[in-house]
Amino acid sequence: MEKRTVGFVGVGNIGTPIVLSLLRAGLGVMVRDLNKDQAAECLGAGASFAESNAELTATCDTIGVAVVNDKQLNGLFRSPGGLLEVARPGTTFIVHSTVMPETILALGEETDARGLKLVDAQVSGGDLRAREGDLAIMCGGDPKDLEVNADYFDAISRRTEHMGPRGAGAGAKLAIQMMTFGNWMAAIESMRLARALGLEEKKLADFATDTTADSWVAQMWGNYDRLLHNHPLSGTDALFRMFDKDLFNSVVVGREAGIELPLTATSSQLMKAAMQERLDFSAATYAPAPQKRSA
Repeated sequence: MEKRTVGFVGVGNIGTPIVLSLLRAGLGVMVRDLNKDQAAECLGAGASFAESNAELTATCDTIGVAVVNDKQLNGLFRSPGGLLEVARPGTTFIVHSTVMPETILALGEETDARGLKLVDAQVSGGDLRAREGDLAIMCGGDPKDLEVNADYFDAISRRTEHMGPRGAGAGAKLAIQMMTFGNWMAAIESMRLARALGLEEKKLADFATDTTADSWVAQMWGNYDRLLHNHPLSGTDALFRMFDKDLFNSVVVGREAGIELPLTATSSQLMKAAMQERLDFSAATYAPAPQKRSA
């Protein structure tokens, strides 16, 4: 039986390992990215490349999306030649991008009007778990759309949970990011104190996993340092914006809901400086080696 081909837009830090997991599970994958060079690893593993949104939607009935933010997501769908314009009725879009719930709700109204299907399917686990097909996915939308695409979700996740109606996945992701990055910011401060007292970071993090301080951040200490140096956006201000936007967005959503989130608000303001501190501290361990120039 001929294997099903799914589409995927955005082959960056999370998109590339998701595509590799889809390919490993036996699905065909056609990828789309404004930077074709970014798709090199996916193409080398057997994916094909769509030169346009029209080519992508003509081939694929299910299309995953992992662009960086709300602005990119809106542009992908709403710009001339965008997905809303060229997609065939019945096409299912699975949005993995961490965006505002209201962005998903507004986009969902437009996909519904065109006979398209939209699932917000935000992911947690990072690039390393994505590469193993071991993500946790929080979904909003019609449960039937998850069932029909079970092969897609099974290929990339350890757990795919239907959280509620469309937008619930985006809301759940903001809440998860508050826990994760709030923990990370607290751990950065604790390590600052530890270093001042002459303690070794990795030894303290390892010991913390057997104490009441145990957490994913402690268990994976150094993971964010690695990511800061090796992310495709490393070296640009966009790297900081990509991280702190989730906490900022959480504060905005909280304000609209009439609740106070003071710890999250403070963390969103301090995160850039904390990330720069970690970049400087961990450069000797994680910074990529400079490329040698040929004579």
